[in-house]
Order: sequence, then structure tokens, then C-alpha cells
Amino acid sequence: MKSVYRNHVYPHKVTTKVFTEGFKKKAIEDHTLVSENPFIVGKTREILLDGIKVNMRSGKINPPLSIDVVHDFPFLKIHFEIEGSSIYTPNNDKSVVVAIPGGHYNFFFLPEVNGTLRYDKPQRETLEILFTKEYLKRVFGTSFKKECSEFGIALEQNHPFLMWENSKPITPQLHNIINEIMTCDFEGGLKKAYLESKITEILAIFFNRLKNKENKCPEGICKEDYLKIIHAETILRDHIKNPFTIAQLAMVSGVNQFKLKKHFKIIFGKPIFSYVTNLRMEKAKSLIVDEGFTIAEAAYEIGYKNPQHFTVAFKKVYNFLPSSLKKD
Repeated sequence: MKSVYRNHVYPHKVTTKVFTEGFKKKAIEDHTLVSENPFIVGKTREILLDGIKVNMRSGKINPPLSIDVVHDFPFLKIHFEIEGSSIYTPNNDKSVVVAIPGGHYNFFFLPEVNGTLRYDKPQRETLEILFTKEYLKRVFGTSFKKECSEFGIALEQNHPFLMWENSKPITPQLHNIINEIMTCDFEGGLKKAYLESKITEILAIFFNRLKNKENKCPEGICKEDYLKIIHAETILRDHIKNPFTIAQLAMVSGVNQFKLKKHFKIIFGKPIFSYVTNLRMEKAKSLIVDEGFTIAEAAYEIGYKNPQHFTVAFKKVYNFLPSSLKKD
């Protein structure tokens, strides 16, 4: 199994990655790759399980950045675009366009990958989970087709498939699972078992939604208003340090305050204030764990002038103190 990448800025430079057939591994492998060049500065943590490859990416790019990509194997992937944006445009009819804005996710199957990836945002953070068909069949057993619904049929017939035509916003439930995966500090067999359980949990959530046809706009919300609420959520993510008021958010998103509050809670499962608090705590947690910020620095970075107020808010969300994130 081989992946080939060619950057449009430096077309003579080709990156090739080779993997064992079916991502088969007897033991878990965990590597961190660092990129530092004129167009990408960041790191990719790559975890290989038996039939799964997990990529955690974070860093800065010089947008717009376009990369040609070819995979010589069927591509089955869950992609969480936590921050940034990505769009894949195929060069053949064995794929479909996959567009995932910041704060969104999708699950897709591409029998052949030969196309262009484009990134338009300067900051990116993603969680990407690649599978084989065999792994999914192993998870669902004899009920594979039934449980996987249309997705399972597409896999059996080798047809490209997007679980959701429009990528879905990452819910608080999924954010929690993502954080649990990205901050897992188990080792060896324990880490393998833990990560596989979390990935199975994500799959169960996805296929349950597909069976219940939750890929449509929620009942009572027209598509135009739905897109405005999605835009409002993106604005909140982009202004974590200085959050918009309800009035300001309603004005810039083009929806009245009543609809904004009501529909936001339906789509994202939380009132706007609680949702923003969760976003800020997630950002602070990442700054402390991944970038080594002090408690005070993280608090300031997400808009808290008083670290004690931040500590109280953090404990309400996670039920433990931020100081417990600092390793000795």
C-alpha cells in the first residue's frame, strides 16, 4: 500500500509513504513526524493499529496550499477538521469531492484516490482515522450490510460514498471522544484496546445516525437557516478569545436572536454560552497538554483575565483541575 504526495509549489519534490497491506500490525506503533519548511510547519502523530491508521495533525501552513495525492488502495476514512479547512477534488470518476470546513467532519469511501487536496486556512488541526473494509466487517460481524446501511452497500459494490453530502458540525459528544483519543497516555496493549474502543464508539454513533437519516436538516429548520447557524458556529470558533454577544452573532450570521438561540441548541445540543465555554476549555486543554502553556498563559489565551476564574470554569466542564494536566 502506497501514498504519493506532490506539492504544487515544489512539484519536483515527491513524498512517498508505504504501509503494510491492510495496515496490519502485531503491536501498536506510535510515531511523531515534524515538518518545517516554507509551506508547512507542524507535526503529525501517526498511530498504527491492526487495520487502522490514526493521524493527529497540528500546525501552520502558507495558504492557499494545493497538493496532488494518489493512493494505490481503497480509501476509507473518518476526517475531523477541528480547525482549518480541506477540500479534495478528484481527477477520476472513482472518487467524489470531499469538502470539510473547520469544526466539521465526514466519513467517506473512495475506491481510487487520484486528485488534489487544497487547504485555505493558515492554522490546521485534524484527527483522521483510516480503515480497511476488513476492519469494519470485523467490527460489525455478520450484520455488516444491515448495520452499515447505504455505506455498507457502497463498500460491497466498490462505489464512492460520502456519509453526509454536507459535512456535519462536530458535536460536543464527538469533541469529548476526540479529546480522549488525542490525550490518551496509555501504553502498549492498553493503548491499543482503549483507542479501538473509542473508534468503535465513533462508528456506532455514525451508523446509528445514518440509519436514522440524520444527514438531513433537523426538523423545523430550513436549509437556509441551518447554514446560517453553521456559519454562526464557525464565527464562535474563530473568536474564542473574545466571543461575540448573542446580538452581534445574530447580526453577522443573518438570523434573528430567537431563531439563533433555539436552532443552535437543536443542532449542537447545547445553548450558545455553554457551547462557547466548552470550546474555550478544549482550546485551553490543548494549549496546556500539547504546547506546554502554563495555566495562566492558557487562561489568557482563551480570554480569561483571572486564572482563578478559568480554573473554576475548567473544573465545571471536566470535573478536574487544569493543574492535573501538567506532568511532573
